[in-house]
Amino acid sequence: MKMKRLIFGILACVTLMAVSCEPNNTADEDQLYEQGIDKKSVKLK
Repeated sequence: MKMKRLIFGILACVTLMAVSCEPNNTADEDQLYEQGIDKKSVKLK
């Protein structure tokens, strides 16, 4: 039982480190959402 917990803990740590070290370009992704909307084209109900 302790061996399973040890292996699970090691795998969890490796997974977290792999995800956190992944290159992250959120600034590039944000450019998609920074486009404005023409307020005249929005119709209120």
